[in-house]
Amino acid sequence: MNRTLARWLLRAYPPAWRARYGEEFQDLLHAGRSGPATVLDVLRSAVRERCSPQLQAGVVMNDSPGSVLSLSKRPSAFVPMALSIAAFAVVLIDVGRFGIPPLHADEGAAAHLWQLLMACQVPVIAGFAFKWLRRAPRLALGVLAIQAILILAAMAPVYLLGL
Repeated sequence: MNRTLARWLLRAYPPAWRARYGEEFQDLLHAGRSGPATVLDVLRSAVRERCSPQLQAGVVMNDSPGSVLSLSKRPSAFVPMALSIAAFAVVLIDVGRFGIPPLHADEGAAAHLWQLLMACQVPVIAGFAFKWLRRAPRLALGVLAIQAILILAAMAPVYLLGL
């Protein structure tokens, strides 16, 4: 690859990256094969580097999420939400298939599954609260509120239908 094209491709990378790897990368480009595939690969890598730069040595990563949405994508926040939605779906599917059971009837598999789904949330929510209420209390309270709303939504049909 000619030196001019290599210099232009190098300019696509962030300044900090160029300062650290620039000369070596330019030599690598000059010595390697040139072609559309190589140019596209270098440009794709440059865009990726600009969008999510690698951490530099000595820089500590900020572990605090920026919003409730980003915090709710963590497994310890998302799993209880998914379990509540699954418990809600179990009740709706069971009532849809078999109707409302008579009073004092045997609980059945759906009721036991609902109980397990609801009980499994407790340790996960406790772990989430223990970890995130200290780090980002405001965001953690938002996620805990969403989790509480979903738990109440999963409990509502059971209470309202007397299951």
